[in-house]
Amino acid sequence: MLRLLSNGSGTGRTVIAIVNWNNLDMTAECVRSLLSMDRPDCEIVVVDNGSSDNSAERLAREFPGITLLPQQINLGFAGGCNIAMRHALSTGAEYVLLLNNDTYVAADFLYEMWSVIKNDNGIGAVCPKIYFAKAPDVVWYAGGDFDPWTSRITIHGWKQIDKGQFLAARDITLATGCAMLIRCSALSEVGLFDEKFWAYVEDLDLSLRLRREGYRLVFVPKARVWHWDGSSSVKLGSGSHAVSQYLSTRNLLFLARKHLHWWQVPTFTVGFVFAHLVFFSAVRLWRRDYRALSAVYRGVGDGLRQAM
Repeated sequence: MLRLLSNGSGTGRTVIAIVNWNNLDMTAECVRSLLSMDRPDCEIVVVDNGSSDNSAERLAREFPGITLLPQQINLGFAGGCNIAMRHALSTGAEYVLLLNNDTYVAADFLYEMWSVIKNDNGIGAVCPKIYFAKAPDVVWYAGGDFDPWTSRITIHGWKQIDKGQFLAARDITLATGCAMLIRCSALSEVGLFDEKFWAYVEDLDLSLRLRREGYRLVFVPKARVWHWDGSSSVKLGSGSHAVSQYLSTRNLLFLARKHLHWWQVPTFTVGFVFAHLVFFSAVRLWRRDYRALSAVYRGVGDGLRQAM
């Protein structure tokens, strides 16, 4: 556990939750960047999701100050994060930061998020500005929104060069699980990730539950993270995006079944068909990823049939 510093900033204890699965090098890079942060008033928790490459043991040797929670099987992103979030709640943390293991952070990024969330008890979660690690000035996420009427998910700033156009903090409706600082009292109220999602869309489900209970979600542009996009999804699909395509399709329908009012279903369905089915079918055909193309339609079937 990192030493709790007394800096008079008024920040509460934070658990940083990272899920690792056979990805030692990136997880180690992520931990190193966290250890270099300013004001490290936090505990770094790595949940190892049943890795087969001895990464849990190797991480424990290299970083004896972190908390390692090894699991016997792969619980998915949702289940792995829930292990760390339960740890945060049981140890009295005030905040929990969910952070993808394929990221590295600016030294002041956590302090910038703290400075926003600590001053407003109505804020349930905040997210930083996220860049592509391969193109450090190109935006991966500058806030997100979801429209339940059309199924449309909007990631602001996607693949735009940052020229200062995303400088203002603002309310959002989709907080990304890639990097999300959550108030633990809000998490206790709305619950953890829904593990039926396993991976993908679980962050949108949590965002909707937080907002339903009256909490705000806020984008904090001064906090910066860099993300190696796609490193986990391609690994899951062994070179294909089949697994991620299946889960994202199935889980969007799970989300609709869980949250939509009946009067939103017709317009959501039209939006889903054109913005998701038609679009991703065309993308997978163009890329000749036929496994992922098939996965889209398996996701539809299971998203409509499987028990919630």
